[in-house]
Amino acid sequence: MPWPETEIVGSDVSPPVTVYGKVDRSPDGELAHEGNRVPDIVALDRRRLVVAWRAGVRDARDPSPTDQGSIMYARSEDGGLTWTAGTLAAATATTRYHYVIFLNDAGTLYALLGLISVEGDRDREGDVDGFPTSLVVKRSTDGGRTWTPFPVTVDVPDNGRGVVVAGKPLRHGGVWLVPYWRHSGGTNKAGVLRSADLRTWTSGGIAENPPGIAIEEPQIALSQNERNERNEQDEQDNQDAPGTLVMVTRALDLRSGTSAAARDARYRSGAAHSATATSTDGGLTWSPLRLDANLPNYYVKTFFTRDSAGRHLAIFNTLAGPFTGSSTSKPDQYREVLYYKVRRPGEPWEPARLFADGPRLTKGAARGWDVYPSADEYEPGRFFVVWEHNQTNIKVARLDISRPASDAPLATGDWTAGGARGWTLSGGARVAGGGLRLASTGTSACRASFPLDASKGCDFTLEFRGRVDDDSALDPRTGNGVCLGAKVANGARRLMLTVQRSGVWTMRKGSAVWEKVYSLDTAGRTATWRVRVDSAGTARLFRDGADTGATWVIQDSRENPQLTHWVTGTPGGNAAGATVEWTRLTPTFEILP
Repeated sequence: MPWPETEIVGSDVSPPVTVYGKVDRSPDGELAHEGNRVPDIVALDRRRLVVAWRAGVRDARDPSPTDQGSIMYARSEDGGLTWTAGTLAAATATTRYHYVIFLNDAGTLYALLGLISVEGDRDREGDVDGFPTSLVVKRSTDGGRTWTPFPVTVDVPDNGRGVVVAGKPLRHGGVWLVPYWRHSGGTNKAGVLRSADLRTWTSGGIAENPPGIAIEEPQIALSQNERNERNEQDEQDNQDAPGTLVMVTRALDLRSGTSAAARDARYRSGAAHSATATSTDGGLTWSPLRLDANLPNYYVKTFFTRDSAGRHLAIFNTLAGPFTGSSTSKPDQYREVLYYKVRRPGEPWEPARLFADGPRLTKGAARGWDVYPSADEYEPGRFFVVWEHNQTNIKVARLDISRPASDAPLATGDWTAGGARGWTLSGGARVAGGGLRLASTGTSACRASFPLDASKGCDFTLEFRGRVDDDSALDPRTGNGVCLGAKVANGARRLMLTVQRSGVWTMRKGSAVWEKVYSLDTAGRTATWRVRVDSAGTARLFRDGADTGATWVIQDSRENPQLTHWVTGTPGGNAAGATVEWTRLTPTFEILP
C-alpha cells in the first residue's frame, strides 16, 4: 500500500474518531456506490456536538446518481468520543437532498438542506447530477435530538443550479448571512443570502468572477479588523457598522480551455488557488473576485473561517481537480491529503501544515480520500473538525490553532563541524575535509538521508551550501549523472533538484523528467542555494541570496518524508562528485514574491 499505511495527523491535531463508517461494498470489497458525504459540524459547547452528512442512494434508472441522497446525523455528548446516529431528512421516491449546513442561533439549531426533485433533476438523457436544489430548513430546539420542518421563503432567480450552500452562516450587522452559489450569466457565481428573521431570505449581490474562472462553494468570514458578534454590545456595534466580509471560493480554472482534457492537464501540472472578494455592506455588493496566491484550491472545497481572536483558518486539499478517466486513472494522491494554514491579525499567513492523511481503504473510487472539511470553534482558537475519509468514514478531530506555527528547523546538517545527527550515509558517502563528500562512478547512488517527522509536514524552504567536484552528464529521463542532488519529500509533495556545472535542473509537477530551470556555466562552483516552496507547491530558486527568477511547481508525491542529498554517475563510468558544507530545512514563513 502506498504511504501512509496508517492514519497520520498534524502535531496540533488530536487522534481522530470515526463518527460513522457504514457503506455498501461489492464482492471485491470496493464501494458499491456512495458518493461524496460532505459533512458539517456544530459545537454547542466543548462536549455537545452534532454532525450531519449526505448518504448516497441508488437508482434503478441510474445506478450512480451524483451528489444526492438522505441526510444523516450523529450526536455526541462527551466531546466526540462516542456518537449516536440517525436520519435527519430521508430521501423518498420523489425527493432527495444535495447538502446540509448547520446554522446555530444561540443554541437553536437549523439544518439548511438542499432539496432535489428527482424528476426535475433528470436531463434529457435521464442522468441525474443533484441540481437544481431548493433551500428547505429543519429546526432543533433540543440540541439536535429531534428535528421539525421550519418553513422559509427564498428569493433567488430561477437558474440551473438553484440555491447551493456549502459554507458556514454568519450573523453580522443584525442580519444572518449564508454563502451560496448559483448559475448566472452562463457560469457559476457566488454571493450570500440575507435574513433578519431566519424565515425570509433574499439574495445579496453576486461577485464577478475572475476572467476564465468559474466559482463554487463560497465561504464567508469577518475580516481580521472586525469584531465578532459574541455579546450584546458587539451586536449593537455591528448593527451600526456592518464592517468588511471576506468571501473565499473554490475556483475552476478554464483559462487553458473548457474541454475535459484541458482542465485535466491544467490541474495535473499547475498550481491552483482560491478566489477571494470583500464586501463592506453585508454582502449587498462585492469587490470582483481575484485569485489569491496565499490560498491553494484544486477545485475542491476549501473551508474558511475566523475564530474569536480574529485568526483566519483555511483547510484545503493539496491535490484535487476535475480529472478525467476512471477512478484508477486519477493522480496518485487525488484528494488524499488535507492541510491547513492560519493567519493571525497583522501577520502574514503561516506555513500550511498537515491536518490529516489516512490510508487507502479501497483501490478504486475515493481511495485514501481525506476531503470536504468543516469546523466549528468550541473554545478560543480550538476547533472540532469533521471531514470525509475514503467516501466511507465520517471523521472528527480537534484542531488547536492558538499556538503560532513553530519556526524551528525541520532538519539540519553542519558537515563542516564533522557531521550531523540523524543522517544516514550510504553508497560511500563520508564526512571529511570540512564537508559531506558524495561520489559515484556508476549508476549506484551515493547519498545522505534524514527522515522527516510526518506529523510536522508543512510548506518548506531548503537551503544548502555546496559545490560540484566532478561534473557528470545528466540523463533527464533516467536520472543518471546527478552531480549535486537534493530531495525534500513531506508526504504530500516532493522537491527534486540537482546542481550541475551548467545550471540547475528539477522535475516539475506532472512530469518524471529532469528539466533545466536555471542556466549558468559556473553553477557548480561553491554557492549557497535556497528553494522556497509555498502552499500551492510553487518553488522559487535563489543563489547566494539573489533571486534567480526561476520558478516552477514541484511534484505531488507519496514518497516517505525525507531530506536527501545524492549523486550518481552514468553507466559508461562518467563519475559524479560533490561536497556539501551545510544543509538547513525550515518552514516557509515568507510570502513568495
